[in-house]
Amino acid sequence: MTTADTPSETSRTQQNSGTALLIYGIVPAEAKPKAEGIGQQPAPVQTVTRGPIAALVSEIPVDQPLDRAEDLQAFSRVVDGLVAQMPVIPVRFGAALPDAEQVESGLLEPNADRFRAALDELQGLAEYLVKGQYVEESVLREILQENREAAALAEQVRELPPELGRDDRITLGETVNAALEAKREADGEVLVQTLRQLTEHLALRPPTHEEEVADIAVLVPLEQEQELQRLVNGLGEQWAGRVDMRVVGPLAAWDFVAAEAPEPS
Repeated sequence: MTTADTPSETSRTQQNSGTALLIYGIVPAEAKPKAEGIGQQPAPVQTVTRGPIAALVSEIPVDQPLDRAEDLQAFSRVVDGLVAQMPVIPVRFGAALPDAEQVESGLLEPNADRFRAALDELQGLAEYLVKGQYVEESVLREILQENREAAALAEQVRELPPELGRDDRITLGETVNAALEAKREADGEVLVQTLRQLTEHLALRPPTHEEEVADIAVLVPLEQEQELQRLVNGLGEQWAGRVDMRVVGPLAAWDFVAAEAPEPS
């Protein structure tokens, strides 16, 4: 670690204090992170080094599980907050090993070549999430204008009392959902082609709700963030009042190179 302790001294200290090392990510060995870890009593983020690579870690009490939503959010903030300073291979939340020796022998040593190559590729890059969400009233109006069957059903259902027309309401819902899915596919392809003007590194994330047009992760140079925002804003202007567009980032490359830590030996 980047302290005066040797791995064996650190391991003995952890065994005596009942702590383990939570792993945040992999970085170049020369990295000097300035961040607090997570948990009820956060410890500083430090590094365990092996040759040209290092693992970002912080000590956590083994009797205090990290199972709160705020722990996951804080973990992501720690990792994402380092992206502008250094290349980072993120490690999935919750990975921990008992001590520095196991971090070296179980994680860094067997993956050294792969991690070093990935860090070289990530130099100067960051992940951004490009999200589009339909404006519900606008897209529904659009569907009814384009689909005569849906419009007729909507008018018919509107005139019926709530206790009647159950089958018509089900049919209307199925018709609207099918039309919405077709729109999502077409608009999602427009978004993909727009983003490909900037990068081929795209990852389509599964939708989280029915009004979502697309949620696409892109890997682009940090210096091109404004160009990415310009492309997305241009599409947002074309879809004004119909689709709300936004960009989230910079983030670590979670959708492209996230690593898994081994089980403790």
